[in-house]
Amino acid sequence: MKNKIILVGKDGRPSMKGVYSKMTNKEVSLLVRRRLLSGKEYYRHYQNNNVETLTKEPISSVTGENSIVIRWGNKIVIPTDKSTIVYNNASAIALATDKKVSREIFINKGINTPRLIYSATENNIKYPIIARPFVHSKGKNFVVLNNFDELNVHLHSNTGWYYSEFVDKVKEFRVHCAHGKILNYLEKPNPKNGNIAWNIAQNGEAFTNVKWSDYNYDVASEALKAITALGLDFGGVDVMLDNEGKAWVLEVNTAATLSSAEYSMERYAKYFEWLFRSETRREHWDYTKFKKAKSLAWKNFQLLETKEEEDEE
Repeated sequence: MKNKIILVGKDGRPSMKGVYSKMTNKEVSLLVRRRLLSGKEYYRHYQNNNVETLTKEPISSVTGENSIVIRWGNKIVIPTDKSTIVYNNASAIALATDKKVSREIFINKGINTPRLIYSATENNIKYPIIARPFVHSKGKNFVVLNNFDELNVHLHSNTGWYYSEFVDKVKEFRVHCAHGKILNYLEKPNPKNGNIAWNIAQNGEAFTNVKWSDYNYDVASEALKAITALGLDFGGVDVMLDNEGKAWVLEVNTAATLSSAEYSMERYAKYFEWLFRSETRREHWDYTKFKKAKSLAWKNFQLLETKEEEDEE
């Protein structure tokens, strides 16, 4: 029997502690990276009903040999062998983490995403332009550039930033995708304060679970396309709708905050256990075969692998 490991970065620990507490299978080692201590990195080990132990062994001592490894936003290198199964490999997480690179991939794959701007002299630029660092999180580091001069100055005085045209959204969603289906679909509240970032970190309001019957097909399908384009098995995709009803993919989070919606933690717990129950790699659903939005949702009986269907969530 393979070992079962969830690798977690320090920023993903609160969410994964919640997910782990809801898992019925406690044969999982939940490993959490810590900050550097005396030049070394140690890890916390969760096991046996969520009891936490801080080991004094370096995280480099962790092995993924003969294991099923789930990476929650964690790219740390660990030993593996031919029998190791990894969900969300480190290279795919790296693509998602670099928001400029991921946007370029979306464009090349024909996924709706805001236009990238590389020079202030490009034709037909529509202002304002949004500037953000290649790596960002929690809705931070928004810079709004309103004209040619502002864009030109920022381009020439900063490195490590990307630039994209502003899309005036009327709604925004966080769509948790996993193996070709949707675990949870949440609507972000409009802060109505002029803040471009609609998230908990910036506005303090929780997301709202959306019922399967209310899924927007374009939002759901574009989110699934984004996960596929980056080579991920799962992730939280931020998608917005403009006033014409067009869906736009913004980014993919490989360690999305789940504390705002307990239902999200419950769904990830079932999904992770579904992954761990198979000693061979789980195949993805072909989401292109589903023509109704609610058909793109993971049903509990599918995750639990029972024959009993359940009412709509």
